[in-house]
Amino acid sequence: MILNKDIVIFGGGIAGLWLLDRLRSAGYQAVLLEQTALGHGQSIASQGMIHGGMKYALAGALTGATEAIADMPRQWRLCLEGKGEVDLRGTRLLSDAYYMWPRNSLRSRFSAFLGSKAVRGRVDSVDEADYPAFFRGNINGPLYRLQDIVLDVPSLLQTLATRNREWIYQIDWSRCQIESAAAGGIKALQLQNGQQLQAQRFICTSGEGAEFFLQRLQPANVAMQRRPLQMVVVKHQLREPLYVHCVSDQLTATPELTITTHPCQDGSTAWYLGGELAESGVQRSVDQQLQHARLMLASMFPWCDFSKASFHSFPINRAEARQPDGKRPDQSSLLVGANLLYCWPTKLTLAPNLATSVLEQLRAQSVLPTAGTNVPLDGLSCPPVATTPWDAC
Repeated sequence: MILNKDIVIFGGGIAGLWLLDRLRSAGYQAVLLEQTALGHGQSIASQGMIHGGMKYALAGALTGATEAIADMPRQWRLCLEGKGEVDLRGTRLLSDAYYMWPRNSLRSRFSAFLGSKAVRGRVDSVDEADYPAFFRGNINGPLYRLQDIVLDVPSLLQTLATRNREWIYQIDWSRCQIESAAAGGIKALQLQNGQQLQAQRFICTSGEGAEFFLQRLQPANVAMQRRPLQMVVVKHQLREPLYVHCVSDQLTATPELTITTHPCQDGSTAWYLGGELAESGVQRSVDQQLQHARLMLASMFPWCDFSKASFHSFPINRAEARQPDGKRPDQSSLLVGANLLYCWPTKLTLAPNLATSVLEQLRAQSVLPTAGTNVPLDGLSCPPVATTPWDAC
């Protein structure tokens, strides 16, 4: 049986789920196919920060990344209120604010000051009386409050999936066949249930999973890069949650340490550690990374007892459109390989921008919604939400 769709999306992370919602709201007959679990890979490994580019301005200069991302917290807040382009009501908000703490030296404080000026008033100095409980009485400032928010990623994935559940399917690529077309496109997809799927456009939002299509279809002028991280999870029983960028003495575009707090299914609490620790951590062994993280936390937070905490690390690759210098792209990326569009949001917070770019590209190519009934795929179920790194420890 042949089914014709307007759009077929490959990859059930935040980018793919957000795009599916936008496409269906615009009238397209769209379905999403996922191999493993929703959010598997980069999405579920995200710290959940919806940020406005402050950490990209720490060296005191505006960058393309800062400009592209500046308005994103406001857009996401509107969605959480049910007033934005995607209705995210029901998504769990872990923190309504994010903080930046320049540590002891004058140079690190100056770095933070420059960053705050660069983003034009989007950063507020916090009075000592208003410090979060974790910091109160333990530091001598300064502390800055950013407009950023932190979302519970499993809750976000579940909210997006629930809105479009009947059009999200789990497939087994070992039992599917791609019939390729000229110039790196897809003519048809033979599914494991015997149905053949055709579409006006296919869209890949599967992060590293794009390699699957790149190897098989070899489109011209489409290439991907990976930038690795070694993230750290610290499971503990500390009461006060912490959401903070710790700024080092070095005037760089990456905070020394970025911390978010997440509830675990076993009743414990997890600190999730990113930033420069995770970037440089790819040069260290697991044992070296965990020891480095222990020493950093002991130095930064001497009032905390980590003697009973458990430390874990794991690698994750950031998949992006290849850049000439191999550095992070400033914005989300959309590359065209015949009738297959390759999309990378670059950052979780830029998923809305990516969806808008895709809709604009479809209109530019005169790919418009067709009339008729969006027929479901037979015998395929909706995949579950992936397990978080802190619950997998």
